[in-house]
Amino acid sequence: MNQHGFIVAFNQADTFSDIFWSEETVITKGSFVLPAFCDLHLHAPQYLYQGTGLDLPLMQWLDIYALKSEEQLDSDHLLARTVYRKLAKRLLTNGTGIVLLFGTINEDTKYASPERA
Repeated sequence: MNQHGFIVAFNQADTFSDIFWSEETVITKGSFVLPAFCDLHLHAPQYLYQGTGLDLPLMQWLDIYALKSEEQLDSDHLLARTVYRKLAKRLLTNGTGIVLLFGTINEDTKYASPERA
């Protein structure tokens, strides 16, 4: 941002670690950047069991599906990576480019990227 409050450069982030280490891109005169608006949030672990227990009240659904599945993802990094990759692929295939994803409490599975085995 320059001294007048205008954004004059930005960084492209292809992975989580790129947020801090990417090259700066200068916005040329006559160009503009249209930021994306995110009004979608998803609980990424729920992709594992989407569409199940629709007849249950919320607290029963949480006990039967959500809490057990999130514990499973927290303890199995390979499963977390598989589930999160499938969710990302489905979102991108259907044109969703921006989404706020909630993960699980375990830091290692929350960011289950290809770089983290």
